[in-house]
Parts: sequence; C-alpha cells; structure tokens
Amino acid sequence: MTTLRLQIAYDGSAYHGWQVQSRHRSIEGELTLAASRILNLDEPVKVQGASRTDAGVHAEGQVAHLRHEMPRTRWDFCRGLNGLTDDDICVMRVEEASDDFHARHSARGKIYRYQIWNHRFVNPFLRHRSWRIIRPLNVDAMAREARAFVGEHDFDGFRSTHCSSPTTVRCMERVEVVAYDAPLIEVIVEGAAFLQHMVRIMVGTLVDVATGRLPEGRVREVLEVGDRRLAGRTAPAKGLTLEKVRYPDFPWRGDEPKLGGGYLSDIPSIGGGCDEG
Repeated sequence: MTTLRLQIAYDGSAYHGWQVQSRHRSIEGELTLAASRILNLDEPVKVQGASRTDAGVHAEGQVAHLRHEMPRTRWDFCRGLNGLTDDDICVMRVEEASDDFHARHSARGKIYRYQIWNHRFVNPFLRHRSWRIIRPLNVDAMAREARAFVGEHDFDGFRSTHCSSPTTVRCMERVEVVAYDAPLIEVIVEGAAFLQHMVRIMVGTLVDVATGRLPEGRVREVLEVGDRRLAGRTAPAKGLTLEKVRYPDFPWRGDEPKLGGGYLSDIPSIGGGCDEG
C-alpha cells in the first residue's frame, strides 16, 4: 500500500467547495472520480484533503492524500488526474509520503489570503478572486485592528452559526493587512486551525472597521464576549484562497511584504497550545 501526497491548485468558482456533495460538483468529487478511473476501481478511492474549503473558495496550495497499490509511476498518475479534470483544477505535484501521513491530521498550520479590490470599477483579472468594495478603506485602521487577532483566543464570535466544532479556542500566528499596490489589499491569516467561515468573518469585521461601520477596538471586544452579532459581515467566499499548508517535514514561513497587523512573535508569550481540531 502506497500513500501519495498531492499538491493541488484550483479555481473554486464552479464548485460547491472541496467536500463531496450528493447533488453538486466538488473538488474532492472530481479528483475521486479521476483517481478511481485511473486505478480501475469499482469503488471510489478516498482523496482526503487538508482543508474543506467552502463553495467558491480557491486554493493554490491545497494538500490531499490517498492510499492504494500504485500500478503507475507518480508522473503518469499526476498526468492522468489533470487529463481527467477540468482546467480549473491542477494537480501540481504527486509524491510518496510516509505510511502515517494524513493530509488533515498531520498538518501543523495553514495560511489563507483574502483579496480586496478597493475601486469603483471591476478589475477583469480579479473579478472572480476578490471582494470589490467601492467605499474608501482606512487601511491603517484595518492593520491596527488586525493585531488583536494574533495569539490564542476564543473565536466563538467569529464563526458561522452552523459551525459544529466543540471547541472554539484557536491560535493565530499571523494576521496582516498588506497593500502591495492600491487599490489591491490583501489580508493574510496564518494559524494552526480554523472554524467555519472564521477567516471570512475576520475579514468582514476588518472591512467594517475600515469603512466606519464598526468602531476601532471591536475585534478585541468580540474576542472577549464571544457574540457573533457584534462582529462584522461575512466576506464573500470568492476573495479567499488557501495559500499553503504546513507539515513537520515541510516547514515554511511566508515572506510577503508587511504593512500592518502582527505576528505571534511580536506579542508576549501566552499559555496553552493551539487547537488542532
């Protein structure tokens, strides 16, 4: 039995998220069908992803694994997966992993990037990959507010009402607001684990502070009281991209330019660990 690790990029616009759906197309569903055809299986092979991205969310560094006796080379298998899926899915790399590797449970962190296009007119290259906001944004206020997310907190006020996670404490290592070239603004979030819609609610709250709909200091208030009603709106899914997944054998640290926000190393150490659920 061979364990294969897949690195996958996809445009999630046409899919109902990563997880297999009974009535809708999903990334996992398309890869499962392709892998099963290549391996000549009567029953679908399980393709386990590191992150169950929502409908409309994209990925540049999604990771998945599958286990099977491989009758083909890794290159042939990778080529076959790309040949049997649409061009909005790309398996960029296939490699053999250890027997105990699990794409989700072995992960030690993820980095998400959210793109905001702060302009009256639509950018044709970002229209499916960003949230267009016409009102001027106070980026400095966003950056200051982002610092409150860094560290270990109870994120109960920053999750979907449908989230079923039994624990809501999460550890954010980095939350940055980056303006590469206005009007493009990015929010970079790095952490060990996330709740449903958590990053999108975090971004929506930062935007609401930046437009004056919410006062500065609201992030810290929501973290303290855990009331979703006090937080901002949920940002649209299309602006969110899963950038990278970190594993013990593949450590990394992002090197994106830093405008504001913070790193976990920038604040005093705190007790307890990160929830890996």
